[in-house]
Amino acid sequence: MIVVSCIAISCTSVGKLSQTDKPVSAADDVWSAENIADFEKDLEALRNRYHIPSLAIGIVNEKNLIVRGGLGYADIEKQIKPDENTVYHLASITKTFGSIILMQLVEQGKISLDDPISKYGINLGGRWGSDNRIKVKHLLTHTASGNWLNGFKPGYSFRYNGAWYGELGKVIEKGSGESFGELLMKNIITPLHMTSTVPSTDDTVNFNLTGYSKDSFIARVAKPYNWQGKQISPITMNYGFNPAAGIMSSVADLAKYSIAIDEKRFLKPETWEKIFTPYVTPKAKTIQYGLGWFVKDYKGLKIVWHTGWWYGYSTLLIKIPAKDLTFIILANSQDLSRPFYMTYYPVPLPHPFKKSLSKELMVSDFASLFVEYFLIGAR
Repeated sequence: MIVVSCIAISCTSVGKLSQTDKPVSAADDVWSAENIADFEKDLEALRNRYHIPSLAIGIVNEKNLIVRGGLGYADIEKQIKPDENTVYHLASITKTFGSIILMQLVEQGKISLDDPISKYGINLGGRWGSDNRIKVKHLLTHTASGNWLNGFKPGYSFRYNGAWYGELGKVIEKGSGESFGELLMKNIITPLHMTSTVPSTDDTVNFNLTGYSKDSFIARVAKPYNWQGKQISPITMNYGFNPAAGIMSSVADLAKYSIAIDEKRFLKPETWEKIFTPYVTPKAKTIQYGLGWFVKDYKGLKIVWHTGWWYGYSTLLIKIPAKDLTFIILANSQDLSRPFYMTYYPVPLPHPFKKSLSKELMVSDFASLFVEYFLIGAR
């Protein structure tokens, strides 16, 4: 039994990760009960360090959810424990789903990544507006804004912008005649039998596409919290939905999603290759983002990932294709990701993304812990 202090909310947390049969081809030490127990212990320490009420965790290998479970409480007041079926807001992991839907339309010839955003009635405001130089691909790769050094030309520099990525919903709808929510349900969620995955319950029109009872579904959702003023407090927020954010899901469902990606479902193999290839600027600079995913090499291995950060929730999905290895971790506060999105600093200001998940995966203690235990090997 693992006991933690929840600061201003008294609770006793029983954390537990369960394990299925270890993969046939895996090293015994990596998947040993001892290694899993040590990993759980270190995850619990991080959960307490970052004041996260609960974590739902999954590790996928050889098309199986090998490690699963949860730590802490999905609802502190009611002392409800999370597991692989507990639902969390995914926040920006939604972008990976948006990429699939968009690229399906590209394959069908209904849209082109080189289409100007003006074709779809997109106006980014400010100095950018509906500038014909800004293409769909620039929204998809977060390279639309440029900077003062290059005269704000699109395509030359990476600057993460979730709101602009969300504008791809207009591209999807105009190109297909259907909404992102309709295509998401029809093309991904329903075929994969992702029964715990829905558009935001706060978006009535899109949530109703599921046919679920809203009240019944909400009962399965981890309650959102915030750490502030040395205490954890429940919060209330209205969560929107578009290709940038708003999908709600569970570890078990994301395991199905990850396995489908490994099997190269939804898209042609060559399209998947494009998605997981970093964007290269006109000046031959390789950025850290492909088409809807962060992409980087780590010690000779390609790692692809996406984070999620929203008030009350944060998430991380890491895939190491060459090792057939996926790590899924979901939290009901923003503190799984918040310490690693360093965008605001006191004067003098260093580079705003110098140590951020928007640049390097290994700045995250959770990511580096996973890599240490399951990629580098058991300690």
